[in-house]
Amino acid sequence: MEDEAGITNAIITPQLFKEAHATVVQQQFLLIEGKLQNQEGVISVKAERVQPLTITRAETSSHDFH
Repeated sequence: MEDEAGITNAIITPQLFKEAHATVVQQQFLLIEGKLQNQEGVISVKAERVQPLTITRAETSSHDFH
């Protein structure tokens, strides 16, 4: 998973994605908790928990997961 600006990377395992599928695909913003990892200069969060983050009413333009 990558944010739309391409700045933040989150690794969500298939099992966690299955458990949090509705949250991941339906929520505008996510709070992702996990461990930071640095592989060959690429810093990512290896997700352990995913929750909706509801601190703003900003609109998002897409949820295109590629």
